Amino acid sequence: MNSIIIDDDETARLIIKQLCGVSEQVSVKEEFSSAIEAIKYLNSNEVDLIFLDIHMPSFSGFDFIQTLKSPPKIILTTSDKNFALQDFEYECVIDYLVKPITKDRCLINHC
Repeated sequence: MNSIIIDDDETARLIIKQLCGVSEQVSVKEEFSSAIEAIKYLNSNEVDLIFLDIHMPSFSGFDFIQTLKSPPKIILTTSDKNFALQDFEYECVIDYLVKPITKDRCLINHC
């Protein structure tokens, strides 16, 4: 499963990439510190899965989802548990991982 990571926190991107690196099921193709960069990438590349931070400067994860015409599967990543209910508004969202993301939580379900 080809994936990308969108998170303004470099450490969070590194953790997700490392967790997915031990899996044969998920391959991280690119990582982005902003949703705008990711949109440009997705205009010419297809992915099966996006790890998406909710809180990012100037363009939230929810704003990003709304720009996608045919979104792939999305796993929301955040340190804020308060958005868990809001993610059910989007059919493409398959999970909600609360930071810090642990190996057991990520590997069992996705990576």
